[in-house]
Amino acid sequence: MHRYCTLFDRNYLSRGLALHRSLVRHGGDFTLHVLCLDPATRDALLALSLSRVELISIDELEDWDHELRAAREGRTPAEFYFTCKPVLLGYLAERHPNSDRLSYLDSDLYFFSDASAVERECGGSAVALTPHRFSELSASRRRFGEFNAGWLSVGRGAEARRFIAWWRDRCIEWCYLVVEPTRFGDQKYLDQVPTVFPDTKIVSHPGMNAGPWNLDPRRVASRKGGVMIDGLPLVFFHFHATRRMMFNLYDCGLHEYGVDLAPEIRDRIYRPYFADLADCERQVSALPGARQPSLGPTARARQLALTVRALARHSAVFAPT
Repeated sequence: MHRYCTLFDRNYLSRGLALHRSLVRHGGDFTLHVLCLDPATRDALLALSLSRVELISIDELEDWDHELRAAREGRTPAEFYFTCKPVLLGYLAERHPNSDRLSYLDSDLYFFSDASAVERECGGSAVALTPHRFSELSASRRRFGEFNAGWLSVGRGAEARRFIAWWRDRCIEWCYLVVEPTRFGDQKYLDQVPTVFPDTKIVSHPGMNAGPWNLDPRRVASRKGGVMIDGLPLVFFHFHATRRMMFNLYDCGLHEYGVDLAPEIRDRIYRPYFADLADCERQVSALPGARQPSLGPTARARQLALTVRALARHSAVFAPT
C-alpha cells in the first residue's frame, strides 16, 4: 500500500476532494493522510467520510512538534502551511515506519493515469524530486527553485529520515515567500538535496508533476483515451494558478506562463479536472451548515471583471455539468 499525504484549509477543500477522487480512480491500494489546517476542513471531511482517508488535525501536529507551533508567529498562513510539509512527513514516518514509500501531494494535484508509474520511477531511492523543467517562457522562474515542492516522495531508510529532519529544520528556521539566493519558502532548499543526500532520484518522466510552467502544446497529444506528454502518459498534473470565475467558468491561468490553451490541453487536461472540481464544490455546498458565499456589489464587480479578462485572454474553460 502506498501512503500519500496532503494538507489544505477550507479554501482548498474542493481541490483536496478532487485529488482524492483521482486517487480512487488511479491510485490502487492507498491511504491519503490529510492535515486539516482549520476546524471547518476537519468537520467537512468527517461529514463526507471518504474512503481510504485518515485525518490529522493541526493541533495534533503542533502537539507532536512544539517548534512548529512557535514558528506560526510572524508567518502568513501560506508560509505556515509550507512550514508544515516536512513536519507532516516526519510525523507520518514515525507512525508508519514500515511503509515502503511516503509521498507528499499538494492539494491541487490530480491523477490522470496509473499511479504505479510513480513507484517505478522512484525505485528504492531515499528521496525523489521532480524538476520544474521550465519552458523557455518560464525560465525566469528558476529563481523560485529548480525542484517543485508540490510533490516529493521518501523511502523508509535512514537517509530518507535524515532528509526529512534536515528539511524540517530549514523550514522551522526560515520559511517565507521571499526570494533569496538560496531560499524561497520551503521549495528552494530542495536545490541542495541531490548534493547533501546522494540517494536522491531526479524524476525525468515528463508526465509526473507536469504543470503550466513546462506545458508546451506541441508536446501534448491524445492517445487511446489518454493524454500523452512527449510520448509518455500524463500521470499527474499540477493545477497551479487556476481560479473559479462566474457560473461554471474557470480560469486555467495559462496566460501567466505564456501557454496557449490548445484544444488537447483544454479538453483532455483542464476540462476533466474542472468537471470534478465543480462537482466537489457542489458536494461541499450541500453539507449541513455549509455557508454559501455572499458577494457584495464590489466583489461581484471584481468577479465580473476577472471573468471578462479570462475570456479575453482565451484562458477560460467551461466545466461540463
